[in-house]
Amino acid sequence: MSYCTNIDCLRPQNSEISRFCNSCGQELLLKQRYRPLAVIGRGGFGITFLAIDEHLPEQPKCAIKQLCFQEENTAVWHKAVKLFHEEALHLNELEHSQIPKLLAQFEQNKKFYIVEELVDGQTLAQELQQQGVFQEPQIWEILKSLLLILQFVHSRQVIHRDIKPENIMRRSVRGDLVLIDFGVAKLATNTRQLRTGTIVGSPEYIAPEQMRGKALPASDLYSLGVTSN
Repeated sequence: MSYCTNIDCLRPQNSEISRFCNSCGQELLLKQRYRPLAVIGRGGFGITFLAIDEHLPEQPKCAIKQLCFQEENTAVWHKAVKLFHEEALHLNELEHSQIPKLLAQFEQNKKFYIVEELVDGQTLAQELQQQGVFQEPQIWEILKSLLLILQFVHSRQVIHRDIKPENIMRRSVRGDLVLIDFGVAKLATNTRQLRTGTIVGSPEYIAPEQMRGKALPASDLYSLGVTSN
């Protein structure tokens, strides 16, 4: 199946060989190579699609994020676009086996897209929903793994700012943890970003200083501690 990325399309499902949407007429292939197959996530900034890369012989699966939220406030829209581009920048700089790899970033039909390595697995939030609270050995495993990831992230002068169970995935095959969603991450060396300002992150997980609009590397550690409890 091919899936149309036009958010206003009434019938986005199409055949796997279609070039254009049968309902709205939009071109289905993104950047003439990526074919969306289904929606796998929705958030405040847009939609995430499961897709395949038809440019490569094995047609590997990937995840495509589309920035497409309805917002009449121009300033808010520009802020969202800025954060979206910054996420791609961070992913490109943070080459780590437990962080999704950036595959492409582009604009098409006045929509912005990020193509990432597909992480096949469940989030810790899904595990908590299915299994209940984590036991002590699981908590230690999460802490040890994520502390090493955050050590790497912070060494690159990046603050994630949204550590929570929904943004930590466990791969189905290997079982290792992956830190996802760098959409609100910031460079720690940018002094303007350290001044009091807009609050970002999930309120139930963020540190007091981040609540005041001044996130620090230690803020990620606070959020990790809350996540593992």
